[in-house]
Amino acid sequence: MRMPFGKHRGKLLETIPHDYLLWVLDNCDNLSPTVRNEVQRILGIGRHSYTPPQTPLAVSTVNEWYRRLAREFHPDLGGSHEAMKAVNRGRELMLELVK
Repeated sequence: MRMPFGKHRGKLLETIPHDYLLWVLDNCDNLSPTVRNEVQRILGIGRHSYTPPQTPLAVSTVNEWYRRLAREFHPDLGGSHEAMKAVNRGRELMLELVK
């Protein structure tokens, strides 16, 4: 499938940098379901790519993971805004799995 818009218009989705694909998912509200599903598949974050953990996931584990990554990627500590957005989104997804 090819990217239908933007600076990567016409390129195969598999050849587009993953950080740009993450940006597309976060910022393009009117993205077609077909493109959204394909981008999620490429990034490994779609519904069908999830494999349940062998041990139950605890909220405390998610919070520990989040704090470690936040210290590494927070913009005030030398990281970037985009990286921190990805960390925050990852935490949201992990907490959804815990519930």
